[in-house]
Amino acid sequence: MDDAPDLAPAPATEPEQTPASASTPASTPTPAQPLALAQPPVQPPAPAKRSSDHVPRWVWAMIAAVTLLTTAAGATLSITAIAALQNLPRTVVAQYLSDLEHGRAEAAMKLAGIRPNASDVLLSDAAYAKITDRIRSFTLQPAVTRGSKTTVKATITQGDRTYQRSFAVEPSGGLPGLPFWTLAPITPDTVDLKVNGPAGLTYTVAGKHPQSMPIGTAVTLRALPGTYPVKFSSSNENFEVWNADVTAAPAGGYLSPTEFNARLSSAGDAAGRRAIDAWLDACVASTEADPKNCPFYTFSQLPGVTITDVHWHLGTRPIVDLNPEWNSDGWEVYADSGSVSGDVDLLRSSDGATGTGTIDSIPVAFAGLLTFDGSGPLFVPLYTDGNQPQSGA
Repeated sequence: MDDAPDLAPAPATEPEQTPASASTPASTPTPAQPLALAQPPVQPPAPAKRSSDHVPRWVWAMIAAVTLLTTAAGATLSITAIAALQNLPRTVVAQYLSDLEHGRAEAAMKLAGIRPNASDVLLSDAAYAKITDRIRSFTLQPAVTRGSKTTVKATITQGDRTYQRSFAVEPSGGLPGLPFWTLAPITPDTVDLKVNGPAGLTYTVAGKHPQSMPIGTAVTLRALPGTYPVKFSSSNENFEVWNADVTAAPAGGYLSPTEFNARLSSAGDAAGRRAIDAWLDACVASTEADPKNCPFYTFSQLPGVTITDVHWHLGTRPIVDLNPEWNSDGWEVYADSGSVSGDVDLLRSSDGATGTGTIDSIPVAFAGLLTFDGSGPLFVPLYTDGNQPQSGA
């Protein structure tokens, strides 16, 4: 028998798997399926927690509080800004007065629109630093608008006096309904003075020499509120002007300028009295019956008899009252309680006979003006006493 071929065993076939159906539990194996170990069910991954879930409640409370504060601050800032804009009329006036109070003259002038010129010697910080009296304090009332004009009234304390003054303000840019404000141009105050006396007087105001210093004419200098010292110099030792102060007044508001009158110095008083005595002595030395510009005279009461010569005698020297203060054209002189007498030579015209007579005591009084010129003191009588003296026999 032929050898039979070697037959390889048939490969083992995988048993077919029966798909699970709705009536067959998926976990029940078919007869040919090996048993498998049961696995725990796989849970879907949990969603990740938001970071905010880890923020403590107090942080949220703080954020809310900061938000409220920021909002409140913004509202407060807006209200404050609006209030500041609405209060600008008072603010600009307060800045002007504060600059004056603290001596910042040039800063105040800039706010007020004041532009000094060469003759405005008082409109500077240097001059304002010399004043003896300036604004000490002030209070402001709310701005008042009437028509197109807005004003702020200030109550100002300056030195030992208190007064009120209104300042006009003008809108200048800004926001609709909330304008910025500036001071309306302010007319400077003035220092008004008049110096009376002879030539040779000069002066300074707050340490500054005015460009023009006429004697006997009012001088007006633009100035800021305050009291200004006036100091004088004299080229003649016989007269002087006492230093004093002048308080600035609103422009055009003064009734008359502050007047300064030259006064006789002690040397001037003595020189003046010597000049008066010399004038009277010259009158007494005259040999005329009616000396020119003298306070006494005589005449003959006898018909046909004339006085040819007179010898005057001073009985009592008059008491002289010499006013030390300049008045109009000089220093006033009044004198009375004096007396003179005399002897006369007489001539009768009909036959040429001569004789003598006496003049009884005549009261002497006079008035006049004392001045000083380049040569010294000069007395000018204004009138004689007018008394009729007794005539010679």
